[in-house]
Amino acid sequence: MSDTETSPADKEAARAALFSAIVRTAEETKDLTAQGSAEVLRDLAEAFAYVVSPSQPH
Repeated sequence: MSDTETSPADKEAARAALFSAIVRTAEETKDLTAQGSAEVLRDLAEAFAYVVSPSQPH
């Protein structure tokens, strides 16, 4: 594996960390405006989508 490749375990760890952040942030954004909450969650979902499928356009 080259220095630029990511192992399957690292990819899974990144997915799990982002998913946990999304769940935690969904709870923490209750005090934000609807737009603010949506923007934060959209950004986390975009990060998750990139980690899960980096070759797809995002």
